[in-house]
Amino acid sequence: NTIHLASERSEGPFLAINCGALSPELVDSELFGHVKGSFTGAHRDHQGVFEQARGGTLLLDEITEMPIEHQVKLLRVLETGEFRPVGGSKVIASDVRIIAATNRDPAEAIANNFIREDLYFRLSQFPINVPPLRDRGADIVGLAKHFLAYRNAKDNQTKQVSETALNVLAQHRWPGNVRELKHVIERAYILSD
Repeated sequence: NTIHLASERSEGPFLAINCGALSPELVDSELFGHVKGSFTGAHRDHQGVFEQARGGTLLLDEITEMPIEHQVKLLRVLETGEFRPVGGSKVIASDVRIIAATNRDPAEAIANNFIREDLYFRLSQFPINVPPLRDRGADIVGLAKHFLAYRNAKDNQTKQVSETALNVLAQHRWPGNVRELKHVIERAYILSD
């Protein structure tokens, strides 16, 4: 979201989809849309995420959770910038920035058949490797303060975290990374007076 907001596409939509949660029967429809009557239950036209995110950014979150047999469906749109809705005869030009994310090491994901090598090369035009939180030292305290400030602003509060608590947070290994830290701060915020 930060990449989107700092870009020239910030006025356009930001859409994130969890690739592991896509229904195998509806992958094509969810990605590229469908036209009314193209299959049983298609009672109206539907825009897929590539069209919904037009002019903005589409995050393919947890791309390695998409079954490998469905990953092939992304190859054409990433290569040519074009797609066709299910049951449609018109080819649509895609106008979307693609960001893909995974918690797996790409080389291992390819070797273990979690991602197609050709798909990885289409997605890896500008790779950004984010190390685990435990390897980013001062980020732990900075993020903890950020999450607390966000909740304070949202709830019009002035809760604070002690230096002792910050030291404890900084020493933790954070196997759940930033999400785990955020949830710890949320829990502490809710339980504190």
